[in-house]
Amino acid sequence: MKKGSIHIVFILLAGLLTCGKVYAQDNVIRQLRSSLLQQTDSIRYTDVLNQLGMQYHLSNIDSCFWYAVKARGIATRLHDSRGLAGALNNLSIFYALKDNQKQAIEYGFKALLLYRELNDQPNVCQVLMNLSVFHFFEGMKPEADQYLYQAMNLGQSLTQDSIYSLVLINFASRYEEDSTRRDSVKWALEKSKEIIRKYPGSRDIYYIQAFEADEWMRDGEGAKAVHRINELADKALKEGLIGVAIDLLDHIEVYKQHGYPADALPAKEKAFAIGSRAGYLNVMLPTVVSLYRYYAKGNNEAKKAYYGKALLDIVRQRLKLRSSNHMNYLDYFLKEQELNEWQLSNKVQEQRIAHSNMKHKSRLQLIGFLAGCLLLMAGFTLARYRSYKNLRRQEELLREMNDAISEKNQQLSVHDDFKNKLIAILARDFREPLNDIINVSALFRNKDMDQAAMQRTIDEAVMSSRKTLVIFDNILRWIRSQLSGFVYSPAPCDLKLLFEQVAHSADQQQVVLDIPSGLCLAGDQEMLLFINRSLLHGATVISRGIGIIQVRAAVDDLVKVSILFEAPAFTPDMGAHLFEYRKGDDLSVTLVICKDFMDKMGGQISADVVEGKLKLGYSLPSFG
Repeated sequence: MKKGSIHIVFILLAGLLTCGKVYAQDNVIRQLRSSLLQQTDSIRYTDVLNQLGMQYHLSNIDSCFWYAVKARGIATRLHDSRGLAGALNNLSIFYALKDNQKQAIEYGFKALLLYRELNDQPNVCQVLMNLSVFHFFEGMKPEADQYLYQAMNLGQSLTQDSIYSLVLINFASRYEEDSTRRDSVKWALEKSKEIIRKYPGSRDIYYIQAFEADEWMRDGEGAKAVHRINELADKALKEGLIGVAIDLLDHIEVYKQHGYPADALPAKEKAFAIGSRAGYLNVMLPTVVSLYRYYAKGNNEAKKAYYGKALLDIVRQRLKLRSSNHMNYLDYFLKEQELNEWQLSNKVQEQRIAHSNMKHKSRLQLIGFLAGCLLLMAGFTLARYRSYKNLRRQEELLREMNDAISEKNQQLSVHDDFKNKLIAILARDFREPLNDIINVSALFRNKDMDQAAMQRTIDEAVMSSRKTLVIFDNILRWIRSQLSGFVYSPAPCDLKLLFEQVAHSADQQQVVLDIPSGLCLAGDQEMLLFINRSLLHGATVISRGIGIIQVRAAVDDLVKVSILFEAPAFTPDMGAHLFEYRKGDDLSVTLVICKDFMDKMGGQISADVVEGKLKLGYSLPSFG
C-alpha cells in the first residue's frame, strides 16, 4: 500500500474508541451534537466534544480541529486529565492529516503519557498505534516498529479486542508487500476476521475485504479486484466514511503500479473530489501531483489549470500551517503549562515562607539530636576501643605465660627422661662391679681358699673395676652432652681401633672386624666408644650368643658402619622401633643414648633385617 492508504488506516484506530459499531456518519454526528446540548456536567461535556472531534476526522478535518481545541481549553481549566488526553489525541490526528508529522508526534506522545497515568490500556494501545504511523511517515522506521510491536503486545491482553483487530489490520497493511512476512500477514488477517465476527457492522470489514481484493489481483483476477474496490468505496461514502473511501480508491493506483492495466484516473479524481470537500487536501498531495502531470502531458488546459490551482493551494496551506502562530497549539500549550508551573511555584513559595520557622526549629532539634547521638557514639566507641586494647593486652600476657609454662614443661619432660635413662644405666652397668667387690669380700672371709684362686678372683675384680671406670667416664661424657653449654667438636677417630677397644663387650661371642686400616671418622671418640660398645653388647643380647658378629665398614659419600648377627626371631617392625625408649628395658635405654649421641654428631643410626640377620648400622662423615 502507498503512504496515503496506510496513513488513513492507522488514524482510524482512534475512531474505534468512540463507537463500537458503524452507523451512518451524519446520524452519529447529529446524535452527539444533540447530546452536547443536554450536558450539564463539564467533564461529560468535554467527553462529547472529543467524540465529535473524533467523528469529524473521518469526514471534515477542520471541524475535528475546532472541537479538539475547545475540549482542550475546558479540560485544562478543570484539570481533567482524561478530557485533556482525548483533546491532545484529536490534535495529533489533525496535524497528521495535515501532513505535519512532527507536531502530531508531540501531541500524541503527551496523550500517551496521560493515558498511562490513567491506566487506560485501550487508549494507550490506540495512541501507540498512531505514533507508529507518525514515526513511519517521518522516516523513523525503527521507532515506528517499536511502537507497532508495543501496540501488538498490549492489544492481545485487551478485553475490548475490537481495538486489537485494527492493530492486526495495520500490521498486515504495513508488511503486505514484504515477502518474508507472508505467513505473519496471513495470520494477522485471519485473527482480525475472527474478532470482527463478534462485532457486526465494524469498519474493519472494509479493510479485510480490500485485502481479499488485493489477493484476487495477485492471482490474476484484476478486473474482479477493481470492481470490488469501487463497490467498497461507494458503500463507505454512503456511510459518511470519507477517509475510508479515499483509502480504498488508492488500491486501484497500487494495482496499476504492480502491472495491472487499470484506469486509475477516475479513482484519483473521485478521491480528490471527496477529499478536498472533507479537508484532506494536504494528504492528497501525491494524488494532485499525479493528476496535474497527467493532464499537462495531454494538453488538457482546463484540467491542468484546475489541478495546478489545487496544487498551489496545498503548498500555501502547508506553509501557512507550519508558520502560523495561532495554529501552533503546541507552543500555546507549553506556555500555558509554564504559567501553571509559575502559579504552582508561587503557592509552594508561600508554603515555604509559612513553614520556614517551624522547619528551622525542627532542623535545630535534629542537629541537637544528631550531635547527642554522635557524642554517645563517640563515647561508646572510645569505651569499646579501650576495652579492646585491654583485652588484647591481657591476651598477649596470657599467651606469653602459656608459652613460658609450655617451655618449662618441655624442659621438665627432657630432664625427667634424662633422669630415667641415667638411673637405668647406673642400675645396669654398675651391678657387675659391685657383685665382684662382694665376691672378693667373701673370699677374704674364707681362709681355706688357695692363693691361686684368690689371685684369679682379685684379677677379675680389678678388670671389672677398670671396665666400670670406663663406663662411668662414658656416662659422665653423656651427661655433659645433655647439659646446656655443650659444644660438639668433631675430631679424627680410627674406626678399627675403636672397635678393637670394645670388642671384649661381646663376652665369649666371636667378633669379626672387616674394617680398612686407617679409616677415620669425623666424630667424638668417647661417644663413638660408647656407641660401638653398646651396639656390640646389644648384638650379644639379641643373638643370645649364637653365631658370630660381623663388623663392616664401607666408604661412599659417608662412612657406613654395619654390625650383622643372627636374630631369627627379630622382625622388620621390631627393627623400626629398636631405638625408641621402652619402659623396663635396660637395653632400650642404652640404644636411645646411642641415638642421642649420633644426633649430636650429625649422623644416622638404624636397624634393618637382611636375609634373616639383624643389621645395626650408623653413618658419619669421613675425616680427611
